[in-house]
Amino acid sequence: MTESGVAELVQAVRAGDQDAFARLYRENVGAVHLAVRDNLREPDRVADAVQETFARALASLDKLRDPDRFRPWLLAIARHTAVDLRRVASRYGTDELEDDAVVTSDSDDPAELAALRDVAGMVRGLVAGLSRRDAVALNLVTLGFDVADVAAALRVKHGAAKVVLHRARRRLRAALVLQLLAGGTATCPELTSILDKSGVTAAGKHAETCPECERSARKAVYG
Repeated sequence: MTESGVAELVQAVRAGDQDAFARLYRENVGAVHLAVRDNLREPDRVADAVQETFARALASLDKLRDPDRFRPWLLAIARHTAVDLRRVASRYGTDELEDDAVVTSDSDDPAELAALRDVAGMVRGLVAGLSRRDAVALNLVTLGFDVADVAAALRVKHGAAKVVLHRARRRLRAALVLQLLAGGTATCPELTSILDKSGVTAAGKHAETCPECERSARKAVYG
């Protein structure tokens, strides 16, 4: 893509064009993936870092003085994001994010599956950054299958299936934040503040339960 073409897409995203963002995402996600992989080895952390990178970039897009330099600017954000996430992982001394602990119980929560279906319905397109396994699990739940069905389909233990679904929900939350930011519909003043202070995971949790964010997301998807 030419520099002028990149600049036009950046300007379109600033104006709230989600299709322009989707194209920028597709054009740059591979490079971002490589940039964060240098600092993060685990595939799940890499996926989280990719989403975090695009969320940070969208939140700061108005600060980009030269739209032609979007990719170098984005990759700089990616490298900083990877370092930040690696630092967090080292601090907690675990391979999983803290909120993965909620899926260790033996019981299945129908409300959790219902919330997963609901947030999936609010996310537009395939920006969620889901792996093939996560996407299969999510599709099954969206069609009404339960955790036991997901475990059987993926040929994993019941607890592992719950972890897969939990990660899928986390990434869908992040995709919801990307959608709100890319579409220029993030009217909730708390969203960007939480994103700046605590990252896309925390912002996604907020967006999923915030009435204002939900209205904005549904308006972007359904009109």
